[in-house]
Amino acid sequence: MIFINKQYLINKLDEFIKQHLLAEYESKTIKDYRQAINKFIDYVNDEFVLNKEITIAYKQYLKTKYSIATINKYIIILNKFLKYIGQEECVLKKLKVQQKTSIDDPIWEQEHKRMLRWSKKLNMEDMYLIIKIFAFAGIRIDELKYFTVENIDNYIKVFNKSKERKIILRDDLKRELKKYCKDKKINSGYIFKSPIKENKMLNQSTIWRRLKKIAGYAKVNKSKIHPHAWRHLFAKEFIASGGTLDELADILGHSKLETTRIYTMTSNKEKKQKLEKMKF
Repeated sequence: MIFINKQYLINKLDEFIKQHLLAEYESKTIKDYRQAINKFIDYVNDEFVLNKEITIAYKQYLKTKYSIATINKYIIILNKFLKYIGQEECVLKKLKVQQKTSIDDPIWEQEHKRMLRWSKKLNMEDMYLIIKIFAFAGIRIDELKYFTVENIDNYIKVFNKSKERKIILRDDLKRELKKYCKDKKINSGYIFKSPIKENKMLNQSTIWRRLKKIAGYAKVNKSKIHPHAWRHLFAKEFIASGGTLDELADILGHSKLETTRIYTMTSNKEKKQKLEKMKF
């Protein structure tokens, strides 16, 4: 029986993080790794025996605190760390997730339009454009950092997990972005700048907080305002406009079509509407 202490894990975590920094992992991924492993370190005693029993107990603890998706994320990261420190026998199985066949509560086109109207009424020009970018380009929020004055073109190169892809900009959106930069005298760097920190981009938490504020005025359920809300809307509209699943996967940056199909699912409300139209 070998006892391990927290300091050993802390030291190993620093090594683990350094290895991934040198491998040029995204800063968000590095942050997620550190946060997830620190949760395990916080859970264990100052001195303990690292075995499968304790990792299983930790998994049970996570079940009382987090959603299945979050738990599986923590398990995946912890498993990588356990293998790194030579404790493969302690790795955990992920929780099984029942495959969804419907989107629970998507943002509807009319809700999206209300959000745009209210962002203008509230004089949030930057948020108006951010909402448009989400809806017309299908980007992830962390890809807003590629929206700089220098990058405004038909195509914006982005890099995620060592993969390169291009965000395709509609001409009307491109014109609006250029006009916004001209009116605001933004000559270089980020288009959506932090009002507090010079030469920094608007913080993601600030963006979501402002989106929820706009949703409140627009009478849109705030629970709908989450990181992938507009990607679902974009995906559905792209397919409805004649785009193919392969093209959509390329635009969204997916390597697997199974992932893309999630974004094209209809809601139960839409399924019911179609059922009501059946005449026999």
